[in-house]
Amino acid sequence: MTPHGLYSDLYHCLLDAQPYYLTPAWLLRNRELLGKVVVNPSCWFSWYGPLPPSLAARVDSTDEFQMTERMVWVEDPATLAVWPFWIGDEYFPYLSRMTPGAELEEDLPAHIRWVLTEAHILVQPNHLAQRRREWRNELDSYAGEFENGYVSVPGLIHPFHLGALRRYYRYRTRNGYYLVGDEQVRRRFAAHNEGVARFVHNQLRHAISDIAAAVLTPSYAYFVSYLSGAELEEHVDREQCDYSITACIDASPEPRDESPWPIKLRSGDGPVAIHQRLGDALLYRGCRVPHFRDRLPPGFTSTSLLLHYVDESFDGALS
Repeated sequence: MTPHGLYSDLYHCLLDAQPYYLTPAWLLRNRELLGKVVVNPSCWFSWYGPLPPSLAARVDSTDEFQMTERMVWVEDPATLAVWPFWIGDEYFPYLSRMTPGAELEEDLPAHIRWVLTEAHILVQPNHLAQRRREWRNELDSYAGEFENGYVSVPGLIHPFHLGALRRYYRYRTRNGYYLVGDEQVRRRFAAHNEGVARFVHNQLRHAISDIAAAVLTPSYAYFVSYLSGAELEEHVDREQCDYSITACIDASPEPRDESPWPIKLRSGDGPVAIHQRLGDALLYRGCRVPHFRDRLPPGFTSTSLLLHYVDESFDGALS
């Protein structure tokens, strides 16, 4: 159990303890909101009752979550991802006096105001329109690159949640929740359709559909943590992996920038090595683009979420 009374083997992203040391500093904006500030109208405070149906429909994999009565669910108005944040004793007195859509009227301690800003609980009044405009501009770039069969997409996972994912999977890996070795790679921990991976899988669905210019549905998710000496042979994926994401969520030694162990693609122009920073997602056509990894050097580990999608019209088995 953590010092805040949360179970270490269950998933949580506690605002009172942010940023965890596992949250990469380069992902945090450290930006102060000036002028009028409002409570994000796209968030929901759990102490007001169950999630509204429009949000609840997108939250269907919380089996491994530590559900509590003090949670704030924040919707990204552009990608439609819904990210939950757990609230402890320090933050609750402030948040309990707030109402989504209302102007912030009280002064907050500087660090609490910054954390709530990073979590997009406090935003500027034009946040919804601005965020949607930013996403449209990003899509122009991503969609153009994806015509080649792959594109790197940073920032799809909230930085605080990236730190929480690293904590959660490190704890579970150390404590024997996952077996070592599968039919493809002998030296990696692996888990098929693990609950938290499925949650992230579902949250990224709309963003990946936007980039692919197709209506996609999640097929299955796969957690993998490679040990030194692991090697991924060149292959293409099965039909459930038409649109695939490799999201880099952890590595050791701690990379200062890009991970030194790239995923390699066999594109029309020859092999391409994609070096990822923590939190980066690589979207590629898994059934069409051969991909592989060379042997992981001694003393290194690398952890990823493999998230697979198919066209909505796909009529085969999803898992």
